[in-house]
Amino acid sequence: MFLRLQIENFRLFAALRTEGRWPEGAVVLVDASGRVAELNQAAQARELIPGMTMARVLSRCSGVTVLHADPAAERAAKRLLWNVAWQLTPQIELGDDEQVGSATLEFPHPNLEKLAQQVPPLLEQLRRSGLPARAGLAATPDWAGFAAMAAERFALKILPTKQRVHELLAHLPLAALDTLSADACRILEGWGIRSLAGLAALPRQDLGQRLGPDGLRAWDILNGTAQRVLRFGELEPDYRESFDLEEPIQDLASLRYLMQQACEALAHQLEQSGKIARSLSIDLWMENGQTHRKTIRLPEATRRADLMERLIGNYLEQLPLTAPVSKGRVAIDPVDPLARQAGLFERSVRNPWRLQETLDQLAGLLGSESFGAPRCLNTHRPDAYRLVPLPTDPSSERLSPSSDKLEARHYVTPPSSPAAAGSSVLSPQPSALQMGPPLRRFRPPVPAKVWLEQNHPAHLECAIVSGPVRDFHGPYALNGDWAEARPWAQWEWDVEIESSGVFCLRRADKQWHIVGAYD
Repeated sequence: MFLRLQIENFRLFAALRTEGRWPEGAVVLVDASGRVAELNQAAQARELIPGMTMARVLSRCSGVTVLHADPAAERAAKRLLWNVAWQLTPQIELGDDEQVGSATLEFPHPNLEKLAQQVPPLLEQLRRSGLPARAGLAATPDWAGFAAMAAERFALKILPTKQRVHELLAHLPLAALDTLSADACRILEGWGIRSLAGLAALPRQDLGQRLGPDGLRAWDILNGTAQRVLRFGELEPDYRESFDLEEPIQDLASLRYLMQQACEALAHQLEQSGKIARSLSIDLWMENGQTHRKTIRLPEATRRADLMERLIGNYLEQLPLTAPVSKGRVAIDPVDPLARQAGLFERSVRNPWRLQETLDQLAGLLGSESFGAPRCLNTHRPDAYRLVPLPTDPSSERLSPSSDKLEARHYVTPPSSPAAAGSSVLSPQPSALQMGPPLRRFRPPVPAKVWLEQNHPAHLECAIVSGPVRDFHGPYALNGDWAEARPWAQWEWDVEIESSGVFCLRRADKQWHIVGAYD
């Protein structure tokens, strides 16, 4: 048995997929000569036909939408068709030239009931991707093509017997058979033959004498006596989806529609190749020459299109579109699935995708520069840190001794005897390590006014504390990054304000700040 997947007006709908919108009314696709090559049902209802010039088209339908052939979009649509068909079998022949937009699948040992359940979901996948398809199942590739031609849109038509095939041929015109030339059709119509069933009922030898090899070939196709051998092909995996718009768009809904189409196509490619996506990259080219690029690391490697589309949607909602988008691309980083068993005491997130969405929304509200997990920098500068994206998998985060591990200044109590000194050096006791009082930092530091006496703080005033300095320790000089473009230097005092507490006072760049309070 053979299955034919046929996309109607393939070049037209391939171009429509990259438009970011689904125009209402008549739509036509023009070729390089400026004539109509394909058109939708609304254009047919306005009495537009293939081959018309644009002058005649506009005279009959002034509000028609005109598209041009897009080879890149056709290649992407053909790859999508192949990936969808591959879910049933790898024995696939893709149509070219006049048969472009079709895929013929061979099933040496078919199960009709199982195929009848598997094909409709594939047609629905093509519909969601913007490609209206029909399907036909029959004993020969050409009969399957006739069944797909007569099927309803997004439906499967099965012709299990030769009798059912001939019943269908009685309703198909001669032009439905590609091997018949226009001259042969006129000759047959002169004989009173109007349908393919009438042609199939003619004697084969007499038909060959009058129409030659084309007539014999047509008779063999209609009666199923000759079956051509399919030419199976293989497409190299491509994990990129691009769109180049004739009319740039700026509204978020149209852009999300294009991203949804791209995620659907990439999900089918991952399914076909047995891969999963670890991260995805988005490139947008604006009409004013600006470019936006974003790499999103997925919370979990996946091939689900809806999850990828939701993360892209969150990014687009935060992206200020200062100009219309004229071109875009979505690419994924494929990896092999890794099966592992979770540990009994392993930490995990119940729904990492929902957590990632929440983090993206918070970053959009607060700004990416003000949201994240703090990490200490490898420097002696106090309170130097940076913000990194929050992890969605806690088990993957480990503290780095060089940058992420917080250090504390320890004070060793001097030994009281030589014996104690020896034991302290060889095996220090935990009780010998002492830490100073914890500092509760103010972020940002509080500006202050300081009066000095003999170059030491004597009186302090700020928004949180004011009063004379009862006691102080310092100054402690700190500096660093001498070889960098922005070296730093500062002086710190630990001051006790009368009836208020102990604070850390800093002077840098001729300005005073209270950086924290000691508990």
